[in-house]
Amino acid sequence: MSEIGCNVFRLLGTVVLARLLTPEHFGLVGMVTALTAFAEMFKDLGLGTATIQKKEITHEQISTLFWVNAGAGIAIMLVLAAAAPLISWFYHDTRLIWITIAISSTFLFGGLTIQHQALLRRQMHFSRLAFITVLSTGLSTVIGIAMAWQGFEYWALVWKEASRAIIQAGATWALSHWLPGLPRRGTGVRTMFQTGSHVTGFNILVFASRNLDQVLLGKFWGPGAVGLYRQAGMLLMLPGSLFSYPITYVLTPALSALQSDPERYRSYYRKVLSFLAFGYMPLVAYMGVYSESLIGIILGQKWMASAFVLKILAMSAIVEPMAGTCGTVMITNGRTKDYLYVGVAQAAFLSICLGIGNFWGIMGVASAYAVYTLLSLPFLVWFSFKGTPISPGLFYEALRRPAFACIIVSALLVTFQYLCGIPSGIAEIGYSIVLAPVLYFGLWMLLPGGKRILLEQVSYAQRGINELRSKVWPSPAPGS
Repeated sequence: MSEIGCNVFRLLGTVVLARLLTPEHFGLVGMVTALTAFAEMFKDLGLGTATIQKKEITHEQISTLFWVNAGAGIAIMLVLAAAAPLISWFYHDTRLIWITIAISSTFLFGGLTIQHQALLRRQMHFSRLAFITVLSTGLSTVIGIAMAWQGFEYWALVWKEASRAIIQAGATWALSHWLPGLPRRGTGVRTMFQTGSHVTGFNILVFASRNLDQVLLGKFWGPGAVGLYRQAGMLLMLPGSLFSYPITYVLTPALSALQSDPERYRSYYRKVLSFLAFGYMPLVAYMGVYSESLIGIILGQKWMASAFVLKILAMSAIVEPMAGTCGTVMITNGRTKDYLYVGVAQAAFLSICLGIGNFWGIMGVASAYAVYTLLSLPFLVWFSFKGTPISPGLFYEALRRPAFACIIVSALLVTFQYLCGIPSGIAEIGYSIVLAPVLYFGLWMLLPGGKRILLEQVSYAQRGINELRSKVWPSPAPGS
């Protein structure tokens, strides 16, 4: 439920801010965050994941990890602030100095909340996490819109990010009901540091390489190209956050609890993966088909250059959340060192692809990212499931039918789009938002065994909704 609320605020903020600001304004902030994104991984040090994954943990251990994360957040803030002139020199834009300094403050507040949020996830307090996420996203969006309306230009985006970090930190501390003690030696956190170091190493490599696209565009093609590319990617994140984020958010603690029962582990993963593919893939396919109309309605005509970028990126986004569950399987089976090795291989391959694609500008970079995602998927699946209860066959079976249905439905929609030639984007979205689900579900009914699978997915959805309701709105105790 939190992601529905967050998506409402994100979409509202995107619609309004895209009309008050320019692609260059978004690009300036994107150029900085592309370089600072890797620092997010140092802030966490993988210790939040370690807290969730560990079967038993003490207050002393969590307190020690808290102070490590807090110290890392402060250190990163100072390093980034000191590096602001270097970032400005790299991009040849003096405006980036104060943007970098302002954004660096978010690491201070982020480092203070990692263990609190990890505890809330470990204890399955998703109602509190939902409230924190919606509150921080909603209020920061309002602040950003108000500042943009008053003519603060790109500073509206900067303080939107900074205010979100501040609000999130305050709400997390207020709702976690946990206060750290003093750090102590000999609490047995060394193994957790080892797990955290492998996760951090993976995250640094992957996040750094996956932000290389914006770094290259900013360096060689300017902030306008970054803004156009970034907003196309942000729109594709909406269905991902709506479907995949809530699922993968609970997947790590759930699979960690089942790691000693391979059969239940396999069954739970199969259900989650099949439901994720069934619900997520058609949404991304729809956005790819109707990218021009969606960009025109959501962002406005000055952003139409983002439409083809969105279409290209959709080819990679359609499998990314499912591919992301491969890492969860490795982590929950204790294969954190292998998780790091995967990160090294992925970062190297992606960097090569993006370096080649950069010669052709924004379209080349988008195409390179799509090629990387699709070509690296078979290796990721094969390597990730070695020595785990999950097999590559299970993974591909879960994706096979939804992918086939999306290809057929997309072809039908494109054909209808070409034959009808509806000039209005609003009219096109109006009819397609009804036609696309009818075609998708109708095709499932025609596929062999499709009706049974369709009923299974509905059953999974009903159970998931009931489970979310029990966590977000728990029933009061008798007599309360």
